[in-house]
Amino acid sequence: MTRFLPRPSLWKYYLMFAVIQTIGRMPLNWRYGVSRVISERTYAWRPSIRNAVRDNMRHVLGPDATDAEVDRIARQCLDNTGRYYADVAGMHRMDVHEFLKNDLRLDGVEHIRAAQAQGRGVVLASAHYANPEFATQGLAAAGINVFALVEPLRPAQLGNLMYSLRNVHGHHYEPATFKGVKAAIDWLRNGGVLAILVDRDIQKRGIELEFCGARTRFPTGAVDLAIRTNSVLVPGWVRRVGGFKIHARLGPPLELILTGNHDDDVRVNTQRLLALFEAHLKEDPGQWSVVDRIWPDDAGKQQ
Repeated sequence: MTRFLPRPSLWKYYLMFAVIQTIGRMPLNWRYGVSRVISERTYAWRPSIRNAVRDNMRHVLGPDATDAEVDRIARQCLDNTGRYYADVAGMHRMDVHEFLKNDLRLDGVEHIRAAQAQGRGVVLASAHYANPEFATQGLAAAGINVFALVEPLRPAQLGNLMYSLRNVHGHHYEPATFKGVKAAIDWLRNGGVLAILVDRDIQKRGIELEFCGARTRFPTGAVDLAIRTNSVLVPGWVRRVGGFKIHARLGPPLELILTGNHDDDVRVNTQRLLALFEAHLKEDPGQWSVVDRIWPDDAGKQQ
């Protein structure tokens, strides 16, 4: 009998498929209602996730924040993470032109067009804050196709499912593997736009930098690829406004400090990029949709 059961790793695929076929068909406000219930239960019943998010918020809010404030903002983070997945579940059914017209304020597209007019690629660097994927889908309606490097997903069936959802409006998503990075480099050298996130060291290849007063590891791919391909680095920060709308602010481009020492240049410019995100994050920390512990236990945690 057991040989007819799905492999244990496949449950994530079947769960996401079921979510897409059920919750994904609901109106957005219904999806947000369901995701809020799930996020509240997750916060209450999953201490590993709750403690990780609280630790992140303790670093972001600083030593003067009360436990009650940390708890309140941590709950907002988990709620926003739920909204992110609710967005993704129905993203392939959205009308991107209506979205750009009615629900997305998109500032700074001129920075992308100016770079491409010079024949240069664009590295669009963002973070797991609000929902950068929604803003990226809006770029399709503005006539800008994006190549995005994302976290490799297992099992492969789940990865293929997510790529099919994300690619439906004309963008191209690839896992951040050697093959994916090589394709991204070719894309940039041909004047394309690459989207990449900077706030999670998923592949454990990042370098130690300072963020919110303590040191931890961050990926350097955005700056590294911009330098290697002579592309323009455009920070793009997203924010939810008014419950259901998105404000995306692209640019201005970050003028890279280049000394000829590649490793030093990557480190210095990645630190500068993180400083920009830190300022954006601290304006509304509850929109950071990260449930992994960003700082290690011994990262000079603020008491």
